[in-house]
Amino acid sequence: MMKKGRTSIFALAMLALALPAAAMAQYGQPTPTPPQSMPGHGESAPAAAAAASATRATATEAFAAAACVIGRNATAGDALFATPPFSAGEREQAVRLLAEMRRCAHRPQLASTATMIRGAFAEAAVEVGFATPQAPRTPPLEAAPLVRPTDGDAAFLAQIGPMYQLTDCATPRQPDLARAVLATDPGTPEEATAVAALNPTFIACVPAGSQLRIDHRVMRFMFAEALYRWSVVQRDGPTSRWAAAPAAAPASASASH
Repeated sequence: MMKKGRTSIFALAMLALALPAAAMAQYGQPTPTPPQSMPGHGESAPAAAAAASATRATATEAFAAAACVIGRNATAGDALFATPPFSAGEREQAVRLLAEMRRCAHRPQLASTATMIRGAFAEAAVEVGFATPQAPRTPPLEAAPLVRPTDGDAAFLAQIGPMYQLTDCATPRQPDLARAVLATDPGTPEEATAVAALNPTFIACVPAGSQLRIDHRVMRFMFAEALYRWSVVQRDGPTSRWAAAPAAAPASASASH
């Protein structure tokens, strides 16, 4: 959900910058491995700025093309959202959607990455499908947790896993604040401030004394996808494909002797 009249650049473009060079190539290259460190850590400011500038046009085109596809089919990104990030399954779905994006936007040369396409569809799904915020259900009905990455070394998974958990916990508690993150322009102080507004919720979502490294650029992508799934569940109810599985019934008491 980008600000009206401002250039659309989403955080997933930034995440793509941290991937190996193969990740930035057009499709046909091997599936990239996940980044070994979170973006914004260990990367010089000039290098980050240059990389962001190099991907700005591609990111803008990808969002516009994804919004075109979503405008014709509101669930076009669902199969992609069901795959683990950085997986072969994600790449397969992204390749399929890239073809649809090219046809819809009439841009046969459009090229992108799986992470950028996923981010584009997540934000477009919220902006196009839920321009008006969805009211929470009473009693509360939760969405299934976001799919976690399964590829990568233990250090990478340990870094990124807690942010998925935070997003799953914070989004249903503060959907308006999650939406406020998407209403900012990516990579701006306003975006960082919007994420920081969720700090009290983050604190409530983790055990006391926990230390977390939060990158607002990556959190934006997660909030977009989580907010879409949560909104669909609030609209469609327990039959939604994104609805959390019902809690297991308590074990019956053992028979008395």
